[in-house]
Amino acid sequence: MKNERGAHRGGQRIDGESAALTAASKALQNRQAHEAIRLLQPWVERRTPSAEVLVMAARAQMTIGLRRPAVVLLDRAISAGAGADAYLLKGKCLAHAGKTEDACVALRKAIEDPVYRIEASCMLAYALENAGQIDEAYLIVEPLVTEMVRSGKIIVDVSFAWARILSAKKRYDDSDAQLSALLAHLGSTQPQMRNFIWYLRAKNFDRTKRYEEAMNAAVNANMIGELEFDPNAYTRRTSASIEQWTSQRMKLFPQSGCQSDIPVFVAGMPRSGTSLIDQIVDAHPDGAGVGELAHIENFARKLESTLQRGIEPPECFGAYQDSEWSRVANEYLSEITLRAPTAKRIVNKALGNTQILWLIAGLFPKTRIIHLIRDPRDVAISCLMGGFNNRLHPWTTRLEWVACAWQESQRLMNHWKATLSVPILDVAYEQLVQHPEIEFPRIIKFLGLEWDEACTRFHESKRTVCTLSYDQVNRPLYTSSVSRHVNYSASLQGIRWPDYDPTAV
Repeated sequence: MKNERGAHRGGQRIDGESAALTAASKALQNRQAHEAIRLLQPWVERRTPSAEVLVMAARAQMTIGLRRPAVVLLDRAISAGAGADAYLLKGKCLAHAGKTEDACVALRKAIEDPVYRIEASCMLAYALENAGQIDEAYLIVEPLVTEMVRSGKIIVDVSFAWARILSAKKRYDDSDAQLSALLAHLGSTQPQMRNFIWYLRAKNFDRTKRYEEAMNAAVNANMIGELEFDPNAYTRRTSASIEQWTSQRMKLFPQSGCQSDIPVFVAGMPRSGTSLIDQIVDAHPDGAGVGELAHIENFARKLESTLQRGIEPPECFGAYQDSEWSRVANEYLSEITLRAPTAKRIVNKALGNTQILWLIAGLFPKTRIIHLIRDPRDVAISCLMGGFNNRLHPWTTRLEWVACAWQESQRLMNHWKATLSVPILDVAYEQLVQHPEIEFPRIIKFLGLEWDEACTRFHESKRTVCTLSYDQVNRPLYTSSVSRHVNYSASLQGIRWPDYDPTAV
């Protein structure tokens, strides 16, 4: 019902809301999720916010990794009359959070709307595949493929989903035939999809030991939307961090009052075994893993944006003093304990942890850090073929850039070990997979827990891991990834690789 000014009640649009939605949409397009959240917040806080506001606010929350708040907003949107788009986004949120069963419920609701049937069906198939339910995923997509063939028209999402499922079923040649046809269909359009296709081709070729073709496919993938990275500037930034975060200065930083020893953080390069650590700890009766939560990284970005250069701590942090650090720490603690109420140790393996250990130590003075290290050449090959969020990690797109990033990561970790008071345990990936009878108990002991044989059966967990390692940590321990770089030796020539000895860790 409209009032005298023409505004809508009962969850409908009111004056000023359209402008806020337009501005927030533009902010999201420009990758400014925090700005979008700020713009929408007054409208979200209204007694009867519109479903459209709630859905867009949820989309912004999801963009920065705040999936649980996004789901809360989407449930409110659905109650306010939102349609299949809200169910689709909710399904994506839950699938990325590893809550496969709940994700499937939401996605099946979205499938009921013809407009979203194909997108929701493909997302449902991805969620099932990530959870290891390959046959179920197959049955979801197969009818769509039949329809596509009958129509004589390629449906991009269906074709790619089918190729991915065929790959999961180890029908690599069939998968690649599908991908080749899809590439020919796309031509030079849809760069993100072509990127996905080339990464999946690289995986298929690698699995069938066609290593030269795998490398060429990975290079093609990384050339799409090629990003700039300056190794010298990256090295200078590491030096600046080491110079700025000295032991003496960090003693003056704000300190939170959180004295919990529940939070544990895993640091290390991508593709170094961090997901395996997450699974091992999660398998312990008193442990849990929450994947890659971005809460602390988000706070670090806030601090960085407001840090007053040239002013000594703690004043340089402006309004972000002890009470604010305590609030952030306690909010994070509440979030992880809500996910695992009985756990005594809860692991977060966010990729940015290495860069912000100074903040983690300040927020959680009783935390423990597990640092994973792996042969830089194996890390480089795996990163190049992994399809990371390249805007956050542009160095993953070239082998020589990975070598630089690995060296700087190690240099920064050595600094943290020399300056932080929290305990840090180094774990070499090679030792972890070749000598689990030694390394697994060593990790559990470091966490202050009693050893439990359940840790050796981590692969039996029905938990969904939503990272690039999803199809690796759900099977028994294997050593085939050690010295994987040997298969790509020709591509590694001429690059200066850092020295590495796993037995010295």
